[in-house]
Amino acid sequence: MFQRRLLEVIAAFWLLYLLPAYAQEQGNIAAPNTAAPNMASPYKGALCLIKADNKIVLVKEIITKQLSIPGGTIKPGEPPQLAAQRETWEETGIVVTVGEELGHTDKAIFFDCVSSSEIIAYQHQNSMGGYELPVWFAPDYGIEVSSAMLVDPSYVNSEQYRYPKEWDSTIEMFQRATDQPIRIVADLIQAAPSFHQSELKWIQAFQLWVNKLPQQWGSFIHNLLLSGNLFASPICGIILFPLLYWRCGKSVCYKVSFAISISSLICLFAQQGFTFPRPHVYLPSLQLVSSYGKGFPSLPVAVWSSIGILLMTEKERLGGHWFGVAYWLSAVWLILSKFYSGSAFLTDMAVGAFLGLLITWNIIRFDIKRTEKARTIMGSRRVWWGISLVAAIFAYYWQLPVFSAWLVVLIVMSLVTTTLKNQREHLTLFQGLLFTLILAAVYMVISYLAAQVSSSGILSLVVEISRYPTIIIVFVAMIKLTSSATTETKKPS
Repeated sequence: MFQRRLLEVIAAFWLLYLLPAYAQEQGNIAAPNTAAPNMASPYKGALCLIKADNKIVLVKEIITKQLSIPGGTIKPGEPPQLAAQRETWEETGIVVTVGEELGHTDKAIFFDCVSSSEIIAYQHQNSMGGYELPVWFAPDYGIEVSSAMLVDPSYVNSEQYRYPKEWDSTIEMFQRATDQPIRIVADLIQAAPSFHQSELKWIQAFQLWVNKLPQQWGSFIHNLLLSGNLFASPICGIILFPLLYWRCGKSVCYKVSFAISISSLICLFAQQGFTFPRPHVYLPSLQLVSSYGKGFPSLPVAVWSSIGILLMTEKERLGGHWFGVAYWLSAVWLILSKFYSGSAFLTDMAVGAFLGLLITWNIIRFDIKRTEKARTIMGSRRVWWGISLVAAIFAYYWQLPVFSAWLVVLIVMSLVTTTLKNQREHLTLFQGLLFTLILAAVYMVISYLAAQVSSSGILSLVVEISRYPTIIIVFVAMIKLTSSATTETKKPS
């Protein structure tokens, strides 16, 4: 029953959302063309080759994690030149004048594009030797692209490009593109909101203080601070849930899942309204770890505060006083790590922590007043289907990959609560450790698959969206299998 319903949802999601996009990308199914026949284009994509100071503009894609030329899909009836201009603005924030055709592949056409205004680049060079471009105001920043840069093509390995086999021909076209000047700036701190400008100086001072320490101490403190980012990584969740199931049982895992889901959706909703970027976009030299997108309020801090305060009510099963000490240390560690690495402002994290506390406070109030009902309602199919409906509304309105990913996760959780009624309440320590290893292996396999399909945007999206639902399904399946095995062993011979 569970497997059948799950397959139905996946099939519906594929047919309604992913199949049309995949078909359009591959060119197997053409979208309806309302334009005149002479407006039709044999290509599916249009790209802008921008050459400035003998360097090429490249964007870093979020889904594929590869470099690509600014550009994208040609809409039905849209001239390729207009598509190249539109997509370049959406991905880089650069308004271009589209010139002559430089070349083409089977699916895409390349144009010589010149910026309508001076191209501004930061003087700080990234790990590839490229000059970062200010792109936080571009419509697709944090959605499709994580950054843009001006880089010497000779510094780019073909394997870093989304289409490795086409890199040589791309360089040949680049040589024929129109060169243009650039303006180098040290920072754009003045473009930040006034309440963030002071914090940018604090981050600079913090990093400078660590750099001035004796080499041995400086390296130790630097690595110690950056390691706090592990508390916001998926690995932390992979370790957390099996061990929580062992120490606290099924009902607490449902409550933690509920708190994470609500905190994440509220933070993501708020980020769409405030649109404040992260510290390093104004001063790229501050960026010590990979981060992108909107940062207010801070989602990792909101989730961590929500989880921690919720588990404080279960601290007797988690080590008592020592759990409280460990939690507060980890929270401070995470905040210092995010601040030091240029990933979040203190104000972002303060508001995120407040949201997490507010959400958890309401969960705890409900739990105290209606203990037995609360235990069942957090695992109720009505609650999870209700959250799924909210996620579906968000995904429909904003059409962002992160909302689509959350929608699929919540649908899977809803199916779990709908179809699986009898699950074991606890795991043994051995089972918890074994499940952690298996889930980590599943995560790595999915990461390997994502690398294999990086040349396809839609397949990369499918793999990333299915990452966490797959982990949830594997986790639930293992619990179900151990429950069945335990039942069999208890049957009289």
